[in-house]
Amino acid sequence: MTQDLHELWEEIRERDNAAFWERTYAWEESASNYVEPRANEPDERWILIERGNILSDSSPAIALEFYTEAAEAGSVWSMEMVGWQYWNGIGVVADTSLALDYYHRAILGGSWGATIPYARLLAKVGRQEDCENYLRECVASDFLPAYFWLAWLRYNRDKTSTVRREVRPLLEYAARQGHPGARGLLARWMARGQLGLLNVPRGWVNLVQEAIAESRED
Repeated sequence: MTQDLHELWEEIRERDNAAFWERTYAWEESASNYVEPRANEPDERWILIERGNILSDSSPAIALEFYTEAAEAGSVWSMEMVGWQYWNGIGVVADTSLALDYYHRAILGGSWGATIPYARLLAKVGRQEDCENYLRECVASDFLPAYFWLAWLRYNRDKTSTVRREVRPLLEYAARQGHPGARGLLARWMARGQLGLLNVPRGWVNLVQEAIAESRED
């Protein structure tokens, strides 16, 4: 019985974690100019992108060739796609250096959608200071996803009460603007008593409201 309860609890935690990130990524995509760069592509680059899209599931390596050609021709959206495939090893051997290069080029081309993957990759390769400095620049430009990710990555580097207090204003600002990841993280900290015992009831209320909102979306 104890083993069954443990497995059930782990399943619930995994499902909750997956839902947390699914909502976060979807919200951030809508808050970034993810679609705009592709919508503004000239016909010659659009043809390459469409060919890549058609093959992205069945032949990702060939799709990468089309995306790379479009990227080298100046397609900002394709730079992001090439960066994503090199990051995740989709159709190619994973290469974080090339992924960083393509994401950075997309950022220079005006893409806000590339900023968070770029920052996360900097953290992944151990360039934490560069990551946080870059995200602070994005926060200074009031790019909302950057508030959450600066707090999240800073806290994951040093999970202490001092850092929680330090990043709390970032999360609270992002939460007020509707960022689901910021709302969820604050609610979890509150419910666990990590933001003071007086905030525990508020945390549980926020978690219940989050669960209700998720069920309505489903």
